[in-house]
Amino acid sequence: MTGERYLMTKNISLIFRLRISMTYSRRRYCSALAAGVIVCGQALLVGSVVRGAENAVRWRDELAKCDLTWDQLPKNWMEAPFLGNGEQGTMMYREDEQTLRWDIGNSAAHDHRPPSEDDFSEKNVEVLNRGRLFIGHLRVEFPEKLRGSSLRLSLWDAEAKGEIRTAGGHARWSSIVHAKSPVMRFDIATTGTLTPAKFVYVPAEARNPRALRAQTLRNPENPPAVLSTHHDGVQTAVHNLYAGGQTAVAWYESKSAGTTRLWLSVMHSYPGLDAETLAVEAVRTAASADQSDWLNQHRQWWHRYYQRSYLSTGDPYWDAFYWIQQYKLASATRAEKWIIDNQGPWLQPTAWNALWWNLNVQLSHSGFATANRRGMGAALGRRLDQCRDQLAMNVAEEYRDDSYAIGRSSSGWDLAGHAGQPGTGRPPKDDQIGRECGNLLWALHNVDLEYKYWQDTELRDRVLFPLLVRAVNYYLHFLVEEPDGYLHLPKTYSPEYRIAEDCTYDLDLLRWASGRLLALATEKGLTQAEEPLIAQWQNLQSKLVPTHIDETGRMIGRDVALSGRHRHWSHLLAIYPLRTLTPDTDADRKLIELSLNHWHRHGPAMAGYSVTGGACMAALLGDGDRAYEFLNRLKSFLHPNTLYSEAGSLPVMETPLHGATAIQDMVLQSWGGRIRVFPAVPQKWGDVQFDRLRAEGAFLVSAKRESGKTQWAEVTADAGGSVEVQLPLIDVDWSASDNAQIERIDDGVFRVVLPQDGSVLFWPTGQSQPTPRITATPSRLLRHPFGGSSQVR
Repeated sequence: MTGERYLMTKNISLIFRLRISMTYSRRRYCSALAAGVIVCGQALLVGSVVRGAENAVRWRDELAKCDLTWDQLPKNWMEAPFLGNGEQGTMMYREDEQTLRWDIGNSAAHDHRPPSEDDFSEKNVEVLNRGRLFIGHLRVEFPEKLRGSSLRLSLWDAEAKGEIRTAGGHARWSSIVHAKSPVMRFDIATTGTLTPAKFVYVPAEARNPRALRAQTLRNPENPPAVLSTHHDGVQTAVHNLYAGGQTAVAWYESKSAGTTRLWLSVMHSYPGLDAETLAVEAVRTAASADQSDWLNQHRQWWHRYYQRSYLSTGDPYWDAFYWIQQYKLASATRAEKWIIDNQGPWLQPTAWNALWWNLNVQLSHSGFATANRRGMGAALGRRLDQCRDQLAMNVAEEYRDDSYAIGRSSSGWDLAGHAGQPGTGRPPKDDQIGRECGNLLWALHNVDLEYKYWQDTELRDRVLFPLLVRAVNYYLHFLVEEPDGYLHLPKTYSPEYRIAEDCTYDLDLLRWASGRLLALATEKGLTQAEEPLIAQWQNLQSKLVPTHIDETGRMIGRDVALSGRHRHWSHLLAIYPLRTLTPDTDADRKLIELSLNHWHRHGPAMAGYSVTGGACMAALLGDGDRAYEFLNRLKSFLHPNTLYSEAGSLPVMETPLHGATAIQDMVLQSWGGRIRVFPAVPQKWGDVQFDRLRAEGAFLVSAKRESGKTQWAEVTADAGGSVEVQLPLIDVDWSASDNAQIERIDDGVFRVVLPQDGSVLFWPTGQSQPTPRITATPSRLLRHPFGGSSQVR
């Protein structure tokens, strides 16, 4: 089914379902009805028709505007097209004048040296002993120098295609990483003097990139790959790892009429040694399948994925950037796959070949909820749940009976990351890592987003609540009540800055977590007799020492002010993402503004995520123009393919993905029981529209803005319930489904109660009821902003 036919069928089905289940009524708000509940359904309009927002976007055409394009071959990973399926991944670039290279990656491929062998005196020892390992790469070797080329990465089909020309020949190539099968496919068709071109797989030594950079290679090293050819022509390169487990690459070639097709699978197993069996089976299955059907399965997965939601800022640069990040997100993770680590499936030489828990993981998994893409955030909660025994082992032995925590870094396989400890630290770990304690609480805030946005009580009861209980328990062992009557925290580490007593990073997270536990306990109907820890959480809420503040705003901790450049916002988590400090009062607004200004007054931002964090905080304040200014500063940090690096050329994943989150926060926010439509749209974005973005309480929101004015906004209840809706309008008309209740609270603010699948449509008073319709944005992009030599700034 084509994308257009799929969309048409989806919309017809939706309209039909709504027509047989609901009838709309219409009431107008006017100043004389400033108070009281207006119950829709009491004054029905005869013959009114239920209409859900119609998405009339021609998806293939719309996403084609955002494709990455090149007019010369990329030269490295910073320019390369990338493909992935949440576990396996590849990226292509020119290795030399006659060779193309596809790196082969798998997010599961880790070393497994046991935590019992960890030497705490080695910085990030968890990464040295259990980090990601190099696997290998696939080459296409040409018989002569490559002269001209063009290349396009189609987001809609998740497929890279290109052409290469030489003096005497021509080649066309394409590659995919199948969305549903653990297999990559590479095609190349050659003519003339390029006909002898051939594929060559080159295994790498299974070494740890961080150990290579630090020249602290593991001993004994992993043995070299074993190369084999099976009876049916399937070839394999197998790494049997020293500490157990196996990484295997299997590939099979087929040649016909000048075209060579190669299927490749890379698998990892632990503790078993069946990766080779799995990879060979995957390649055989893919190669024997009907290739048209097999390719359609891949494309249909991606087409359905994109259509979960739609967002356009009307700015060609940021629209392209946003949709590339949505593509990147699904390439890097899936619900049943892996947490996004600092590399995604595309491992490169780096010191960060693992999960980093003091910002990176959380930012990478921040935008899935508003984008209505649950599968792109669910791996985090699933892996934390599966590894909860290790979360206990991460703390010192005397705390393991009731506590969970995680350190700065860990492998994605087992989450073995020795947690810091308040006060004394974890000698002989260095003072910083040995006192870094709050990371698991921050990660659980991301899991809480999944619960809040989908109202999944099983996730709440099985994962979120029990893990949050034990993560808070860890702190209870160290808090001390001082003569001032407050509970104080011994020295911990504020990420990227320094050690402090009453560290704001930890206090913000602990205050949020204890408050969230009380709210969840109430939701679950738990009494204090059933859950004795309720008293402890109440005590934390009332007696935890207030955040230390000086004339510059929020401090790092007791007696530690922010006095220099700080790329992290470890002292500002209460503002974002926790939103426990909000601009609801003049005093709090001034504190947020003061703290944000002081954080960014110490010269240029040190990292891209400094500006994305600033954009989200400015958006919280409703300052769209400042949020836009922060967002624009991200451009200087982006590579041509929208990947990102620090310390020169070390790749990390989180910042561009968080840039997409910042865009979401500018057009829709959901916190504190209120949905805010177009809360921080900059003046430059006159035409903004979105469809089926998700909000807390499992509400879906669609809205449209033209020439700087809101045309309409629709809220649909996925689960049913009550929510406040804040619109950039004062006088509003609306139409709502049966049994809906609409109550005006303030200018532009309404309390909405909807049954499951019920909807309400708002529009400006004085206009006729609009047809809520999302359409394509005008094509104003004369030169594509991303990819190879076509990059512009």
